[in-house]
Amino acid sequence: MSRKDLEAKKRHHHVWAKYLARWGNGTKNVFYTTKTGKFAHDSVRAIVADDYFYKTTALSSKHVEVIKSFSLQSPDHLHQQHMSYLNDFLKMQQVEEIYRKSGFQNREAELRLHAMKCNPLENLHASHEEMARPVLAALADERLDVLRDKQRMIEFMAFFGHQISRTKTFRDGVIKVLSRRNAMEIEVADAMVHAWWFLSYMFGMNIGLSLYLDRHNARHALLVNDTNMPFITSDQPVVNVHSCISETGFAAPTHADFYYPISPRVAYIICDSERFTEDKNEVDEATVAELNTKVAAQAMVHIIGDSENAIRPFQKYIGRRYQKASNGYVMV
Repeated sequence: MSRKDLEAKKRHHHVWAKYLARWGNGTKNVFYTTKTGKFAHDSVRAIVADDYFYKTTALSSKHVEVIKSFSLQSPDHLHQQHMSYLNDFLKMQQVEEIYRKSGFQNREAELRLHAMKCNPLENLHASHEEMARPVLAALADERLDVLRDKQRMIEFMAFFGHQISRTKTFRDGVIKVLSRRNAMEIEVADAMVHAWWFLSYMFGMNIGLSLYLDRHNARHALLVNDTNMPFITSDQPVVNVHSCISETGFAAPTHADFYYPISPRVAYIICDSERFTEDKNEVDEATVAELNTKVAAQAMVHIIGDSENAIRPFQKYIGRRYQKASNGYVMV
């Protein structure tokens, strides 16, 4: 057994630190808003991360039942993939159960079990990030043709789906609106909270596949910003900016224009609407201001930019969408 197998990854970023570094002006330091409403300038390692955020929890039969109920709403091949991942995690859980029942205690075994809980989901997200790295680099250089390669598109859409579902902002927003009107709804809601680490990954898989399969119907485009107002990003890097989305509450969206700023100058968008044409779109300052406002409204705490001046005008909009959330479960 190598020492690596015993090392538990503690600090889990729910927004990729290397992605955020594109706002660092060649450094790892970015400007961002804090929980107390102030502005800070610090390393990307300091934000949108929590200790053990992706740590797995033991799943009871009820938790598994709730996971399967959501999974069964997916296409059969995707449901089978969900179940394969789930079985892998359940096998790890069984290993710990056997160890605990044995009464045997061993320092290396304890470290190994801890790492088995802390590392797998973090490693899965890291693998998606690594596969998306060359695509993001090409898109930042305005080379949309990188996605003509089918495998690159598959990998990027898988990554993209998880950029929606893996965040703390998405988790807390969903949990906030879970219906708890009766005992059954309370039981399901509690199970979802407990098993969110798995559900979030499963939802990301679903979103990514849906975006890939629909790629010829939606418009995939780059937005190029040569104005004096840079794009900002946030603790929820992919947001729905379609005009049907409320900025002051949660309501089931009928359409989606998924907007993903890649740098202060370039953004990627997947449109149901006909607002932008395929390929490249030059955007004016009014459009940049609108998009930045929607990014801030769907952020929970942090908006991030390449200067304090870039984020200051949008601070007042932070979290606006969550402040008047009403009951009803909304995915995106």
